[in-house]
Amino acid sequence: MYQGTKAGKLLAASTISLVIALACVASANGQVTVGDRLNLIMNGSLGTSYESSFGNFTGSSHGLGFGINGTLDGYYFDPKFLSFQVRPYYDRMQSNADSQSITRGSGVEGSLSLFGGSHFPGSISYGRDFSSNSEFRIAGVPSVLGNSSGSTFDIAWGAQFEGLPTLYANYLVTDSTSTLLGTTNDSKSSSRSFSLNSDYRFAGFNLHGSVNHYNTEFLSPSFLTAVTISNTSSSTNYSVTATHRLPLSGSLGLAWSRTTSENGTGDSASNSYTASAVVSPWRRLSISETWNYTTNVIAAITERLSGETVPTFFNSGSGWNAMYMNTLSTLTLGYGLTVSGHVNYRLQHFQGRSLEDTQYGGSVTFRKINHFLGFLHFSIGVVDTATQEGNNGVGLITNLGMTRKFGRWDTAADVSYSQNTETLITIATTSNYSFGGMVRRKLNPSTYWSASFRESHSGLTAQKGNDNVSESFATSFSWRRYSVAGNYSWSSGAAFLGVNGTLTATPLGSIITNDFLTFDARSYGINASTRLFRALTVNGGYTNVSSNTFLKTLGTFNNGGRFNARLEWKLRRLDFIAGFDHAMQESSAVPGGPRAVNSYYVSLSRWFNVF
Repeated sequence: MYQGTKAGKLLAASTISLVIALACVASANGQVTVGDRLNLIMNGSLGTSYESSFGNFTGSSHGLGFGINGTLDGYYFDPKFLSFQVRPYYDRMQSNADSQSITRGSGVEGSLSLFGGSHFPGSISYGRDFSSNSEFRIAGVPSVLGNSSGSTFDIAWGAQFEGLPTLYANYLVTDSTSTLLGTTNDSKSSSRSFSLNSDYRFAGFNLHGSVNHYNTEFLSPSFLTAVTISNTSSSTNYSVTATHRLPLSGSLGLAWSRTTSENGTGDSASNSYTASAVVSPWRRLSISETWNYTTNVIAAITERLSGETVPTFFNSGSGWNAMYMNTLSTLTLGYGLTVSGHVNYRLQHFQGRSLEDTQYGGSVTFRKINHFLGFLHFSIGVVDTATQEGNNGVGLITNLGMTRKFGRWDTAADVSYSQNTETLITIATTSNYSFGGMVRRKLNPSTYWSASFRESHSGLTAQKGNDNVSESFATSFSWRRYSVAGNYSWSSGAAFLGVNGTLTATPLGSIITNDFLTFDARSYGINASTRLFRALTVNGGYTNVSSNTFLKTLGTFNNGGRFNARLEWKLRRLDFIAGFDHAMQESSAVPGGPRAVNSYYVSLSRWFNVF
């Protein structure tokens, strides 16, 4: 394709030079000692590559360079004294919680361990990743196409002396950037955290204390939230726990924690006090009691939902305290049958009002194996809630599942439903249900087929319109060296913007905030692959994504699709890789119409042992 062009000549010259260079590399298994102390082991692949891209809103670009994917391991003096590992890579599949690479990734990872086995063990690690043609996820569903990059820097250290409290410290810095396909519209997030933990045993008590501090920043672009939103927040948590053994195979637990937060809506603080005890007077019977008091319930809820810090939209400064008591008893009857009963008491104060209720109920769980049903398990429970105004009604908890093999058919299915089971927050979703199943069939020794399905719903909600629903379906078929797979996922409902700038589905009602977003996201795709002549692998696929989000009266729509194909040929230690990718993305927040980007790449590399 590039014969006679400057790029083609460079590619040809680089390829010839690389083949000659790699052919001269002597492979040697084992390790090398440098001097008297340094030991090294290195292997991987080295190659040259050419890539190009062009689009309707971007110019044409070409790149020629070297690719590497290797590992360097070593230690100095002794592995426990100082050991290290460096892993540079190019053209590797990468994934994380917020985005998933679907074409190529490049970067470097490294780690260093110091003084292992001593009184002061420590470690340092660093990673930097660049992913091309990735999928940004909205509430777990691939929804926006783009590129992403991120880095992580982590330092951990400890102090361990016999008879003294242990001490562990950790400092972590992360950052990530996702760019909408064909634009400079970025989603950015960064965080810094420091944690200090200590353990000690004194007078029969196991003591644990910790201090954790978090700082987060994010910029959410208009393609995600209809308007550009930025926020800086921080949070500090202090906690102390103590446990002690009790007679009758029991244990006692005491805990205190305090969380302070700062975000765009103001400052907040919450204290929590917890005491619990459990005893087992008989091996089949256990009885537990738990007491908790929280001074700021909203701050506690939002921290639990979002992780380390409070999300931007939550105004957690308002006072809402609550006391909670729980008594639980479980009795194992045998033959797969277990019964349990519980009593919950709540006393809450919110905006000058006192809310009090008592919740009691029980459940029966059965698990049984026999030759007719295969493996069957189910549980059913009834919960009743009463307040000072009277009885609020009866709730239900049910779970049913089975796994069964019918000849060459492997099957599994389950369904669950719960209503009015929240034990701390009365405004949470009062019911939800989910069901799903899997079937797998071995048609013959070289042919397999499988399919799976999962659906979940929130049922009764505290406020209309705050429900969530999600569906997913996947199937695959393989015959000898050929395989094809398809997938579909859909999610819709209410969400809040987390501290890292991503949308997280939530069942909570607008009593906490009027700034919840509503979302609807869908994705489907198909992939196929085959292996020819034992050395040639060809695969390709198509993915279609669409989503919309609304914040009050503002909304944004995104849709797009991508097609990719890849060919990989292995000849002894030589690898030849070629790929093509076509992606189209349209967003209502970005004027000018759909963005289309085409890219392709070719690489030649050789795997080798350096030493």
